[in-house]
Amino acid sequence: MIRRSFYYLWGSQTVSNVADIIYLLSIVVLVFTSSDSLMTTILIPLFRLFSQVLSGLVAPIILSRFRLNRVLLFSQLGQFVIFTLLLLYLWNTPGQKSFFFIFIMVFGMSFLDGWTNPARNALVPRLATGEGLMRANGMVSVSDQVVKCAGWALSGIVIVWLGSLNTLVVASCCYLVAAIVTSFIRDPLAQEEVRSESSDPSSNEAGLVKEKKKGAYWKELGEGWKIIWHNRRIRSLMIVDSVDTIGGTSWVGVFILAYVTQVLHQDESWWGFMNASFFSGMILGGLLVVGLVKRLQKNSFLYMLGALMVYVLITVVFALNTIPVAALVLFAISGIPVQMAGIIRRTLLQTSAPAAQLPKVMAGIDVLTNLAFGLSLLFLGWYADRFGMVQVYLLAAAMTTIAVLIGWFYRRDFQDSEQIDHPTATGAGI
Repeated sequence: MIRRSFYYLWGSQTVSNVADIIYLLSIVVLVFTSSDSLMTTILIPLFRLFSQVLSGLVAPIILSRFRLNRVLLFSQLGQFVIFTLLLLYLWNTPGQKSFFFIFIMVFGMSFLDGWTNPARNALVPRLATGEGLMRANGMVSVSDQVVKCAGWALSGIVIVWLGSLNTLVVASCCYLVAAIVTSFIRDPLAQEEVRSESSDPSSNEAGLVKEKKKGAYWKELGEGWKIIWHNRRIRSLMIVDSVDTIGGTSWVGVFILAYVTQVLHQDESWWGFMNASFFSGMILGGLLVVGLVKRLQKNSFLYMLGALMVYVLITVVFALNTIPVAALVLFAISGIPVQMAGIIRRTLLQTSAPAAQLPKVMAGIDVLTNLAFGLSLLFLGWYADRFGMVQVYLLAAAMTTIAVLIGWFYRRDFQDSEQIDHPTATGAGI
């Protein structure tokens, strides 16, 4: 079953993602043209990554004290306010701009945005249950990829047409629309708690006890990490994901650009073609999950491992290939198993912990994912310079193979996943 609030969540996050892409591309163009410095421009994604890691570390406290829909609304409104301040500043200073002020605003928006992903991922299983959960995850993933695929291309056209500042006005309107749509989301778990408190005379006493515990910040910060470590299913999924990420980072744009120029000996235009083909494959993979929900729910963990093995075979052929058209086709096909494995993994994570604990778990997972991505990016950058792009993709295939073997070792922990667990269940292997 999929509740109406899910569609509000889906719509608000889609509009917000559109705003993110427009604002990022506009700020990058603005900073680069104003500074004429690539090093200064690179600080934008670095500030974003650092801010989101810090945000993820404090997210457990925020997500445990406030309702998830209110956290999302506060995040959206906060981003809108900060972005509007940034827009007014840029509008009133047409000459020399303070890049420090711009980076601080980017940091603030990214910090608030860091709560969005764990809140969204924890809210989805409350708004979609049974077969609806994997279908909902598929719909969210498809919309994410459509926005990424079309957004980056269309944003460049819009910036050329309207200019950076006018494009930022469009992004500001998108943030406002996203906040308005978010206000219609209702958290069913929060509504149940309100009803139980009103019907249970002892709820006031429980509330006082809860108030007394509010000082235990450090304990709350560590709860998500403890659950990740002690829950065998979540721990195995994170190990598989972390090992896979080491090689999976090789699909980041800069490595694709290096592959296009060094292996395929093509110009930068092929970089755009490759990215478009990969996103197309990701969209198709998401649609396949939505259409095959009933089949994928049975032995979903094994389907995830199977998708990763298909990805390994495609990656090996991709690494050894030197024909541009074949690389384009292989890159598109690789997006299908990557997306399918990702959606199944997210669904398994969402059904492996009680609903009340899931926000903290998702916050911890986000921190781990960002750290793994950052470290993998540095490692693969060194590895590519030393051994070349062909070896990078062979390494990616090897790391995913190791991830599959690790997953196979843990497969017994998921034998009960043929029936997707209700997120309000307790235990789940803790």
